[in-house]
Amino acid sequence: MPPDLPGDPGLLEQVPLDPETDRLNLEDCRTGAVSLAGISLQEFSATGVVLEGVSLAGAVVRSARWRDVRFVKCDLSNAVLRGVEARRVELVDCRLRGMKAVECRWEEVLVEGSDARYVQFRDGIVRKCEFRNNRTEESDFAGADLTNSVFAGCGLHRADLTGARLEGADLRGADLEGIQVRAEDVRGATVNAAQAMELARLLGLKIG
Repeated sequence: MPPDLPGDPGLLEQVPLDPETDRLNLEDCRTGAVSLAGISLQEFSATGVVLEGVSLAGAVVRSARWRDVRFVKCDLSNAVLRGVEARRVELVDCRLRGMKAVECRWEEVLVEGSDARYVQFRDGIVRKCEFRNNRTEESDFAGADLTNSVFAGCGLHRADLTGARLEGADLRGADLEGIQVRAEDVRGATVNAAQAMELARLLGLKIG
């Protein structure tokens, strides 16, 4: 489900962001290009917000709650996001390389057209999310709950899904070359015939 936002983001009030703050509380607004790179935030709450061209590269966010938010061409590379609760959020054409989502709770989040190499969602909750046309090589989803999530047009080369919960997950649009996973981890996931052969090879299965 997409964020509940006006069809024309221009209808939202434009607000500036203070790079000296340690708390962001945004509601029903939009913000343009600004650098908050390296910032340390105690709190980042956003509801009904569009952020475009905002840099949070290397930022540390200790608590966050996002509802109906769209990030467009934002930079969250190497950011450390702790305890982020996200629902109906879109990250489109963003830089997420090396981002760490620690103890996250994401549901109905779309990540599309983004550089998400080396992202870390270890032991997080990432349910009913969609990853579309991203670079996700060597990403870390170990122990994550990926129930009913979709990976389409994504390269999961050498990604770690060890111990992940994949019940109802759709992996048919992902490149699984070199993926790290156990036989019990892929139970309930949907894959295509070629992927089944690749997983069989990775897991040392013999097909008669």
